[in-house]
Amino acid sequence: MGLFRTKPEPVDEIAALQAALAKARNPKSAPNLRRRLLLGQLLLKNEDWAAGERHYADLVPALTEEFGPRGPDTLAAWANLAYCQTSQARPAEAIPLLERTAEVFEATWGARQPGTFKTQLLLAEAYGVAAQYEDALAVLDAHVDYCTAELGPAHARTRAGRRRKVVMLRALARYETAEQLLSAEDAFGETDEQRDALLLVVRAEIGDPEAAIAPLRELFEKRPELGESLATVLLLAGQAPEAADLLRQALGEARGRGALTLRTTLARACVESGDLDGAKQSARAVLAAGAWPAGHPMVLGLRATLARVAARRGDRAGAAAELESVTAGLKAILGEAHPRVAQAAGWLAEC
Repeated sequence: MGLFRTKPEPVDEIAALQAALAKARNPKSAPNLRRRLLLGQLLLKNEDWAAGERHYADLVPALTEEFGPRGPDTLAAWANLAYCQTSQARPAEAIPLLERTAEVFEATWGARQPGTFKTQLLLAEAYGVAAQYEDALAVLDAHVDYCTAELGPAHARTRAGRRRKVVMLRALARYETAEQLLSAEDAFGETDEQRDALLLVVRAEIGDPEAAIAPLRELFEKRPELGESLATVLLLAGQAPEAADLLRQALGEARGRGALTLRTTLARACVESGDLDGAKQSARAVLAAGAWPAGHPMVLGLRATLARVAARRGDRAGAAAELESVTAGLKAILGEAHPRVAQAAGWLAEC
């Protein structure tokens, strides 16, 4: 059983597996089901979401017939099918499927079964893609509480859950709560440096980005993979050109939704450093990927970036209309008091 992804697999390996399955006389035999399971995992590793969705939709009935509706491979296939839907900006379809799958995993195989943990995290991610941040946080709260009690605070699953909690807390602008979580003595990140870097980012978001720059530079010198954290703080401090350079470097190692999130931040850094072509190119590339539904705050932020580009190029009326729409959208999702709403309103006022 496998629920997704590490490094991309060679395309010829996928093609060879597909060719072997095409010649199979009985695609429902146990050896061929194992091949089909492997093929599904490879498609997801390569982020071929449309092909993965078709593959799992075809595979689930065969797995159900062979292993039953509650077999771990059957349930993993359902979870992976839902993950493909989430990755194609269709969380409304994925969420009910993941909710049922998580319930069945736990009821049949126990709360400590790896598939149960992974399905819970996929459900939280689907809620996040739907901008249902409170629901995502509720899933993660329960997940982290259980992991802490059963596996211990230093366990890898507990740490991974805490990291995801911080993502949701930051999305909801609950920076003080995120700071408390990060400041706890319990093990948090893969390394102390990762935890410290994220803590500095959150403190910068609370309101003092300048103070976080020097310690983050020291951490970045030890661990170059912390470039995104340093870039985030530099952007908050108004040092957009350096932030853009760091984000371009970080993009080289990023994949999937993480790469799109980086490129979204890069688009903003570009517009604030005067690179209007770069901002427009990055923003349009992320929008073209279709990773979030139309009204998601990430999409609204990209629209705001493109509107700011338009304003700087003289189309203030068009930019103002777009920013007014963006501000209303953010307010509907995040509430009037959220800092992203105030930020968008400030950009609108500049038009």
